[in-house]
Amino acid sequence: MGWAGDAGCTPRPPIRPRPASERRVIIVLFLGLLLDLLAFTLLLPLLPGLLERHGREQDPLYGSWQRGVDWFASAIGMPAEKRYNSVLFGGLIGSAFSLLQFFSAPLTGAASDYLGRRPVMMLSLTGLAISYAVWATSRSFKAFLASRVIGGISKGNVNLSTAIVADLGSPPTRSQGMAVIGVAFSLAFTLGPMLGAFLSVEMVPWISLLFAISDMLFIFCFLPETLPQEKRASSVTLGFHTAAHLLSPLALLRFAAVTHSQDPPAEHRLRNLRRLGL
Repeated sequence: MGWAGDAGCTPRPPIRPRPASERRVIIVLFLGLLLDLLAFTLLLPLLPGLLERHGREQDPLYGSWQRGVDWFASAIGMPAEKRYNSVLFGGLIGSAFSLLQFFSAPLTGAASDYLGRRPVMMLSLTGLAISYAVWATSRSFKAFLASRVIGGISKGNVNLSTAIVADLGSPPTRSQGMAVIGVAFSLAFTLGPMLGAFLSVEMVPWISLLFAISDMLFIFCFLPETLPQEKRASSVTLGFHTAAHLLSPLALLRFAAVTHSQDPPAEHRLRNLRRLGL
């Protein structure tokens, strides 16, 4: 007898699955980024000892690099001590890694705007796993440098993580996602060197490779695509053209990436930006 009354009842609003899926994306990003950064930071406390070992082996490539480091150290007036030399050598290798990441990250982002976040993320993680595999299966300085080059070029997953967070719908969720990325960095750079200090130089590349493969499989199984087809770039060439503005120092000082965006600021805001730049 209550059917008529039920027919006139206001229906409950449908359950909206989007917040739950966004929370899942954030959790997957956090765990995946933590695995990736742990694999990266395991090496940090062992790098001086690793370089000294290559020096004792009298590797020809290491010798040529060492002569370049010695010249640079004398040019900047650094004391001619072995401990300072090892630190400078490791710092230059780290800077080269970051330089490669600087050039590859905008291109990775442009490719993900056209192809989607998930396939480009998988490509980056595959490159990182290959870099650790090259390092683990060879003990030469040449292989170590090759692994750093491959890793630097493939290290676009960090920027892709921020792009995935930006794809999420609600501003509170995006803020939470950015905070979680920072937490992953803090944990990895705290726990990674501590763990690496207890491991031998021979074990570290294999542990890093294990973390990288685990990260790749985890992202493949649990990370959904966050950039729908209708929001993707119409051409990858356009994305690479935009990325060129991010790689040119002169274009950065002119805020070219802002002025050539899809929603450029008003003219008076552009004038204020140009006063800060060139």
